[in-house]
Parts: sequence; structure tokens; C-alpha cells
Amino acid sequence: MPTFSNTKLDVDVDIVKLKQKHAVKYWEELDDYKEATGPAQWNGVLQAAKSAGWFMDESLDPMDLTPAQARWLAEEIAAHLLEQSTISDPEV
Repeated sequence: MPTFSNTKLDVDVDIVKLKQKHAVKYWEELDDYKEATGPAQWNGVLQAAKSAGWFMDESLDPMDLTPAQARWLAEEIAAHLLEQSTISDPEV
């Protein structure tokens, strides 16, 4: 299972191994936040991930994070989905 850790920000979050069901639900939920910016956007990413069942600790509440923790984790979560969506070259 992937872990997102940042000792400086005191963040240590485990997520499930992503499947298509997690990605689709995340993307659908994220649509509710398409006009959000700044902290509301970071919250949207984290709330969408939570709603899609990404977090191993289901009690994690994105609203309890500091703004710096939320920003860092949201950016990591978004980048992780992009990485998981990458099609690798079969010749490599």
C-alpha cells in the first residue's frame, strides 16, 4: 500500500492500492469542487479521495489537517493518480 509521509509536516497517510473503482469515484466526487481554489481545492481533492475509499484510516478528516498538511497531501494524492494512470511503453 502506498504511504505518503512528510516528517516536517507530521503527515503519515496510507492509501489503498488504486483500482479503477477508486479512480472513477474520485474523479466523480472531485467534479463537485471544480470551481474551488486554494484551501477549498485541497480540501476537495482530499474529500474526493476519502469518499472514493482511498484512505486506509477511514476516520481521517481532511478538515482536521493544517492548511500546509492539506496542500501537501492533496498535491501528493493528485500526482499519485497521474502516475498510476500512466501507460508505460511495453518495449521498455
